[in-house]
Amino acid sequence: MKTLNMLKVRGILLFSLFILWATICKSQVSYFGAALLNSQKLETFKKTTTLFTLQYADYAELEKFDQAIKKNWTITPYKIIKPEELARYDTLSNYSFFYFDGYAEKLDSTTNVNIVYALKLITPSKKPKVKEESILATVTLFADRNTNLLVQTQDQQYGTKRSIKNNILSNFYNKSSFLNWSPGFLTGYLKQINDGLLANENCTLDYQFYNKVRLPELAKETLYVPEYIKEVFSSRLALLPPSGIIAEPYNYKLKFVSYKVLDSLILNTETGIKYLVYTQRSNDKIISVYDSKDDKIIYQRFYPQSPNFEMNDLSEIKKVIVALK
Repeated sequence: MKTLNMLKVRGILLFSLFILWATICKSQVSYFGAALLNSQKLETFKKTTTLFTLQYADYAELEKFDQAIKKNWTITPYKIIKPEELARYDTLSNYSFFYFDGYAEKLDSTTNVNIVYALKLITPSKKPKVKEESILATVTLFADRNTNLLVQTQDQQYGTKRSIKNNILSNFYNKSSFLNWSPGFLTGYLKQINDGLLANENCTLDYQFYNKVRLPELAKETLYVPEYIKEVFSSRLALLPPSGIIAEPYNYKLKFVSYKVLDSLILNTETGIKYLVYTQRSNDKIISVYDSKDDKIIYQRFYPQSPNFEMNDLSEIKKVIVALK
């Protein structure tokens, strides 16, 4: 199998300057339609063909990923390509790109690692032979420990900056595990980005929001929970929350399901389910509930300095439902 280290991917695969978007990873999905509207970048983007790259293992499920994209991506024509093909389009106009990226954000004595699936537009700069890169949207990913460590320690690694970055990108596409990543999850993420950019809107930092009509329906419906949440929770020795206080349990219907089952339910256009997504980002976490009926987020909460999933996270959802009933 080819790796990105063996490919001349040039600047298209180099890390973007995400520091300007320091709050993006406090939301499950971020998009910047309003911010780019005045610069005409958004209108330029709408005239592009969007190229989607996937992890190499994902191409075994290419049909499902294509179905996921087709379900909600209407803002531009699209094409799924292999990561090494990005270099072919680097010098061509009329293309935008979805690809994996990441950066370490240092704040005082702590370091937050942000791994994202990003939508980028490249346009000519006012400076000769220089291109401008604009980030239109990002999806925050829950990466495995080794991937986070690789990004966090990039300044301590040997080699040129280019070789270090290409090594990290090779890891993203070949070895990394993203727990909140699958064809079904992707279709929900794309719904937020597609509709947000079509409406020329921004979505960055949301500490908490909920749908007052949809969320209370969970009192009588099943909340589907991907099995990775159960596995992450069960692997810990300390099951009590840091506060030591256990809230009233979530006693509505819950069902843990595999990626395969959940993908089938989400991509089934005839029925709708509500499902949970847990995203850990360094010392923070994001708890989201999606409704596959139209793939919109109906609940989200950002927890700073509280990375681990707790049963109290479900209790918080119930608390909101009870308050709305």
